[in-house]
Amino acid sequence: MKRILLVGGGSGGHVYPLVAVANALQKKAQQAGVSIELMALGEGKFLKRAATEAGLKFKLVVSGKMRRYASAFNLLDIFKLPVSFVQSLWHLYWFMPDAVFAKGGHASLMPAVAAKIFAIPLYIHETDSIPGQVNKFLGGLADKIFVSFPSSAKYFNAVKTVVTGNPVRSEIASGNRNAALEFFKLDSSKKTIFVFGGSQGAKVLNGLIMSSLLALTADYQIIHQCGEGNYSDMDVEIKRLTEEKANTLGEAIRKNYRLFAFLNANEMAFAYAAADIIISRAGGSIFEMAMTGKPSIITPLEDSASDHQRQNAVEFSNYGAVIIEEQNLTTHILLNELQNILKPGNYAALSQKIKQFAVPDAADRIAIELLKF
Repeated sequence: MKRILLVGGGSGGHVYPLVAVANALQKKAQQAGVSIELMALGEGKFLKRAATEAGLKFKLVVSGKMRRYASAFNLLDIFKLPVSFVQSLWHLYWFMPDAVFAKGGHASLMPAVAAKIFAIPLYIHETDSIPGQVNKFLGGLADKIFVSFPSSAKYFNAVKTVVTGNPVRSEIASGNRNAALEFFKLDSSKKTIFVFGGSQGAKVLNGLIMSSLLALTADYQIIHQCGEGNYSDMDVEIKRLTEEKANTLGEAIRKNYRLFAFLNANEMAFAYAAADIIISRAGGSIFEMAMTGKPSIITPLEDSASDHQRQNAVEFSNYGAVIIEEQNLTTHILLNELQNILKPGNYAALSQKIKQFAVPDAADRIAIELLKF
C-alpha cells in the first residue's frame, strides 16, 4: 500500500490540479497493480468541494497569508501559522504518507514543512511562469519540482526540476457540444462566449460583461461564471436590465445570457464544450482553455504577485491567445476582437495553434514520478 498526500487550497488554481493528479495516480496505480491510498490536505471551500466531488478523503488546516501590502490581517495571520503547523504535524502523523505532493500557495507551506520534519519525500508543482513566494521557499526543501513553463525552471535547482505542464482534469475537454447547448438551453445556430474569472470570479471581467451586455446579447450567447461573492448583486442587476428593456433588448438578454455563481467540474466541461470563444484571466485556467482548443481572450490581473499573470498571458499569446489589458477593456475593443477571431480564415487557425500550448498528459507525467518512490 502506497499513501500519497495531496496538499493545496485557497483558489481553484491550487485545488483542481490536485484532483487531476489524484485521478492520474489512481489510473496509473491500477495499471501497475499497485494499491494506493490518497488524501487531500489544505484550506478552503474549494478544496472541500473539489475533494468531495472527486471522492477524495480530505482534512482541512488553517492557512496564514502574508500579503504584499500593509494590512491588519497580516498580524492576525501570523498567529495562524503555528496553528497550521501543529495541525499539519497531526494529520501527517496519523496518515503518514509515503510522499507529499504540494501545489503551492499558502495552504501548502506548513504541511510541506511538516513533511520534511517526518523525512517524507516532498514534491511540489508551480503553475505560473513566475513562481510564488511559497514555492520559491519550498523549492529548497523539495526532493523534486514540477513546473508548467520551461521559462520558470530557471528559478529552481536544475537537477531537481522537471517540466511537466500543468495538470488539467481530463473531463474538462470531454464535453459534448450538443449536450452542452441543451444543458444551458442555448441555440446551436448562435456563437457562444464563455466568460469566467477563475473559481472566484473577476470583478473587472464582470464589469465588462455588464457594461457590454446589450451589445453582446444582440449577436452572441453568453455563459458567465461570475463568482459566488458577486452573484447576488449581478443577478439583481440582470433582472433590472431585463425588465427595463422588456420591449427592446430585454428578451435578447433573457434568451442569450446565462449567469452562474460557480460551475462544478461537469458544468465546466459543458461550458467549455458549448463555447466558441473563452474570455478569462491568465491564471492556471489557460491550460484548461488550451486543452479545449477554443480561441481565447485573456486579461491578466494587474496586481498579481510578481506580475505572473502578465507573463503567463505573454506565453499563452505566443500560441494565439488574444491579450486585452485591463485599461483597454471596453465594449468597442471586445466586440472588435470577437469579430476578428470569428473570421472564417482566423478561427480554425487560432484553434489549432492554441491546442499546441496544451500538455494533455501533465497529470500522468507527475503521477508516474510520484509512484517511483
